[in-house]
Amino acid sequence: MKKSIDYLKEAKEKLGVESDYALAKALKTNQQNISRYMAGGSVMDDYHCLVVAKALGIDPMRIIAAAQEEREKSEEKREVWRDFRQAREKQGGQALVPVMAILGSLMLITMTALPSVSSAGALANDYILCQICCYCGSWLVARGSWLVARGSWLVR
Repeated sequence: MKKSIDYLKEAKEKLGVESDYALAKALKTNQQNISRYMAGGSVMDDYHCLVVAKALGIDPMRIIAAAQEEREKSEEKREVWRDFRQAREKQGGQALVPVMAILGSLMLITMTALPSVSSAGALANDYILCQICCYCGSWLVARGSWLVARGSWLVR
């Protein structure tokens, strides 16, 4: 299984930067933190795990769990984190299909509900933005000056 430093190196490669300074700038942090992590002087804190996960476009818990496993001094606690990581990776592939089906259904329901609003003729065919955030399970559909958030209409 990957260590937290492997994710940091992967982010460095994905962002196309050469130095720790450039990586720190891309991740909006300071060079001292990045250099310390790269040298193995310390393990990434949760904030930096989140920032790296965002840069890589992956689930932050993958990196946070790796860092927690590395931080633990007790072999028993490291084993718990290792089991958690393995279970989460197995679960990740299986959970994706049902989650996407549910989110697709929510979008379909939203799109069919939109015509009941005044001037809805254009709304159903003409939405501008649809963003699905799998991490928090929230969804958002925006069109023109209207905003639909979790089923309620709000004026933008």
